[in-house]
Amino acid sequence: MSEQIPANPLIENTLNEFFAVFERAQSSASIDNVYGEPITYGDSVVVPIASISQFFGVGLGVGTDQHADQQDGGLGGGGTARVKARPVALAEIMPEGVDVHPIIDENRALTAGLLFAAWAVFWAARTLIKLFK
Repeated sequence: MSEQIPANPLIENTLNEFFAVFERAQSSASIDNVYGEPITYGDSVVVPIASISQFFGVGLGVGTDQHADQQDGGLGGGGTARVKARPVALAEIMPEGVDVHPIIDENRALTAGLLFAAWAVFWAARTLIKLFK
């Protein structure tokens, strides 16, 4: 015999709210929000190219305290989301052909250079310390 579990309005409202947030986040991570609309000038069209990534996770649990005299129920849950959109390049479409102009993130390059410099100084100092011990 299967027993049908009654719907819990709290769980249903929580899930509906999660999916509403998911839809809002998904619509916000569009290329239009990174660049805007393609630009037409003369015979050429400039089309933006972006990298968009999304991650969503949710967990929800319902339980009862079986050791207590009363069958008290509990509800818990949580979630996380990450939406990242960044410009990558511009494609210029002309009658002669297509030119792709990459967008270089100078901050990212600077960070990588500083991390490499710190790594090199660490290993140089470690080597010198071992040599002069």
